[in-house]
Amino acid sequence: MTKTITSTHSNEDELTLKTSRESAEIRRQNFVKAIPADLSQQEDNIQAKLAKENASTRSKLRKIYNLMTDLGSVAEPYVACAKGCSSCCKMNVTISQIEANLIGEKTGIKVNQLSNSKTHNSDEFIGIPCMFLKDGSCSIYDDRPFVCRKHVWFDTSPYWCDSERSLEVEMPMIEFSGAVGAFFDVTKKSSGGVHADIRDFFG
Repeated sequence: MTKTITSTHSNEDELTLKTSRESAEIRRQNFVKAIPADLSQQEDNIQAKLAKENASTRSKLRKIYNLMTDLGSVAEPYVACAKGCSSCCKMNVTISQIEANLIGEKTGIKVNQLSNSKTHNSDEFIGIPCMFLKDGSCSIYDDRPFVCRKHVWFDTSPYWCDSERSLEVEMPMIEFSGAVGAFFDVTKKSSGGVHADIRDFFG
């Protein structure tokens, strides 16, 4: 999320945002320090490691998912993300065709096979729940796509992550560049692999 602060906030809101941003940055730094050295090394090296493996796309994708699960476990004390918080499920959710097919197999829901990737404005799906959000929780949590696995919100509450505000603020985030690079390689983002919003695949 690299957004800009708009002038719609009151002075009190601006002060609250400043405090939240400072707190989130501290929590982000503490999370980075808390990552075990071997896990940090795994994240740094996963792109190169998977590039050398003679394994299926699905097997490689599962290894990326497992890595993000381990990183997510370390992040738990430092993020506002928790069951019942669904703000990030009401914004753009870009996934790959490969992931859509896996979700379709697990759920039995028909998947649209797209011939080309689709891009959307950052506000196109703001406030529109993902179709897999049921009663405030993700109904495909164990099979959720990479973009959901790497999303972490270092504030103490989801207030600024809410779809009504998320496009108006810039907050400390973390990229997981090794895992992102591996994901793009596996899903062939730069060489014809199809990526679109989850709603395009299941619309």
